[in-house]
Formats: sequence, structure tokens, C-alpha cells
Amino acid sequence: MSSPGRTISDKIIDAHAVDMDSTALYREVRIDALLGHDATIALLVDEFERRGLEIWDRDKVIFTNDHFSPPATIERADISNKFLRFARQRNITHLMLDRGICHQLLVESHLCAPGSLIVGADSHTIMAGGVGACATGMGSTDILYALATGRTWMRRPATIRVRFHGALADHCSGRDIVLELLRMLGEAGAQYRCLEFHDLADQPLKQDDRFAISNMAVELGAKFGVFVPDSVTAQYCTTRDGHEPAPLVLPDPDAYYEQTVDINLSTLTPRIAKPWSPGNVIDVREIEDMPLSVAFLGSCSSGRLNDIRDAAEEVEGKAIHPGVRFVVIPASVEVFKQALDAGYVTTLTNAGAIFDHSSCGPCGGIDKGVLGGDDVCISTSNRNFRGRMGHWESRTYLASARTVSRAALAGRIHPGLYQCDDGNLGS
Repeated sequence: MSSPGRTISDKIIDAHAVDMDSTALYREVRIDALLGHDATIALLVDEFERRGLEIWDRDKVIFTNDHFSPPATIERADISNKFLRFARQRNITHLMLDRGICHQLLVESHLCAPGSLIVGADSHTIMAGGVGACATGMGSTDILYALATGRTWMRRPATIRVRFHGALADHCSGRDIVLELLRMLGEAGAQYRCLEFHDLADQPLKQDDRFAISNMAVELGAKFGVFVPDSVTAQYCTTRDGHEPAPLVLPDPDAYYEQTVDINLSTLTPRIAKPWSPGNVIDVREIEDMPLSVAFLGSCSSGRLNDIRDAAEEVEGKAIHPGVRFVVIPASVEVFKQALDAGYVTTLTNAGAIFDHSSCGPCGGIDKGVLGGDDVCISTSNRNFRGRMGHWESRTYLASARTVSRAALAGRIHPGLYQCDDGNLGS
């Protein structure tokens, strides 16, 4: 009997293997790119230098100072400076100083190509799967080895196939899709699995929506969250790189899947994750009514142009509730420039929103909107664990850019945010 066909992750791992045992559970593989930021790369500098190591290929490394950009404390300034000194001394080609969040900068780079294998010193490196790459986060020790050798070891993950059908409503986005997947499978539902996304929707999902879904695949425990590349992928890469991508890596028709999950986009409604878990997801119409003090639109999960556009559409000609601080942080400087050109920054600013520099900011409780003990926040970030965005007693609800904006206008989270057919706030 012939063996089953291969999934995308099977093919990418096999194509990058440098060992000879194709049946091995663990494969030694070469990587196409390595991603790092100030907070985690700084952890390996001393050991890297103590061992007298060299960067395996400075043209395949993307470094950015996104956590402490600009630094808010003396301690963080020292960490940032240590990272920058390390990168500059080694002439890292793609050192992106104060240009945005590393994961967004990765997908804006030609190094993030369909079929590539990428590792990064941060769990949300997985977001590169939005263009058909296999990308995963690793700890600083593993990154040290990969940075010096261009290689690592990977255990071949089992694959869960996720198929999207139907038509996504105008008021829903990729954020609602991935929150629904979290509701269905839970935080450990894809533990050390590859989530392979098949876009069979009536209208293909936008690239920004795909990034949002791949980004939060790690919240389900996944090692990879990879979209089957298609015309949307090819168009994105062609526009970004100025030429068509190499032939796309597709799964075999008879590929083996551990599980198949189907999501009908036509029946999907806005979703929200309650504290203190990204998997604690319910329909917005089921949420309890409560006052809100902070709204956050940003992070690597949902700080892209389509998110800012959705928010601008919601608040145009209106005013943010006076009891709400609405912080907007574009995922990169390039996204910010596009939002400026489109007029979204003016619209949101006129409504009362605050724009901050492209960086991680409050998503990790770092700066630019950290929560206090009494704060209730609705956020487009990817995690709402206790203390993630600030004080241990603060509460964060995860939602889409539209839901965040509607709540910011209302001054509260409540089940009627999508009550009216004309798109205005419910009573």
C-alpha cells in the first residue's frame, strides 16, 4: 500500500532537511531566515560573544527594536543599546531601527516567501504562515545555535486541516475567524500541530485577515499556522517584491490530516474573548454589559491597514466616549504611512483616538498604554492573560478592530454593539 501524500509542512521540512533519514521524527534543517528583536536577542549576546561565534549569513537575518522603541526606562534603554551594538558590530543587513513590530516587518520583507522555513526569537513568528511559509518561534538558546549555523532541528508536526467556506460578513474579519477557531478547539487544541488553512470562501480572505489568523495560531498551541498559498498570496508577494514568487508549495490531494475543521463564514458573527484566556470566546451578543476605560488597536495581531481602515469607518464623524482612552499603534511605520495617506489617521484623531509609535507597546505591558488595576480594556492584541497588559487585576477583552471601535464610541462593552442593521451602535 502506498504511503499517504504530504502536507505543506511535510514538504517544506523535507525540502530543507540536511540529514539523510527522511523517516526520522526529528530532522536537521537549514533555515531561510531568522527573526529577532531587542528583548530576546539581548539574552543571547553574552554567550554568543563568549563562544566567539559569527553570524551564519547576515543577509538572512532581520533584527528590529520593537519592544523598547523608544525605551521607556533606563533599564530598557540599556537592553536596547546592547542589542543594537551587537547587530551593528556584525553588520546585520536588515537592522530595522524603530520601523515597527518584528512580525509585521518580516512579512513586509522578501525573505518571507511562500515555501520558506523561518525561525524567530518570538512565538508570533508563526504569522509568516499567512503567505504559505512555515515559521515558528524558539527560545534564545535555540536561536543562538540557528544564528551561528543557519540550521536547527524540528520534529515533524501532525497537521490539522482548517477549511473556510461561505461568505464573510462585512462586519467580521480574520480576528473573528481565529477567535471562533479558539472557541472551537481551545488553547491546547493544536498543541505542536501544524494548522493548515484552506481558503475555500466565496470571496478569498484578504491578506491582512490571513495574517491575523496565522498570528494567533500559536494561541492554539500550533507550531505552524500556514495558509495554502493561492492567487492572493501571489499578488501580495508580487506587489511587495516586484516579481512573481517561485512556484507555490501546495499539499498533495491525498495528504493525511489528523483532523479536519470546517468553519462556515456565512454564519459567523463578531466574537470576543473574555479574561483571562484567548480561548474564553463567546458571541459579542452574549457579553455582559460593563463600563470600559481603555481601547487598544494595534499589535502584530491586528495593527495593519485593514484594521485601521475598519476603525476609521466606525468612528468617522463621531466622538470617542470621554471615559475611554483609545490608543492606536500601527504595526509598522509603513502601515502608518499608508494610513496617513488614506486619511484614516486624521479621521481617528478627530474622533479622539491617540496614535503612538509603531511598536509592541501595551500588548506586552511594556509602555504606551499599560493598564492599571481598575482598567477594563478591549483590545486587538493576541493575549489577555492576567497581567499581560499591565496590572494583575486589570481585565482585557480580545476582539476585532470594528468591535474595539464600537465599544470605544459607546464607552462600554455590551451585547448590542451590532444591534442596528445600519451599522450604528445599538442602544
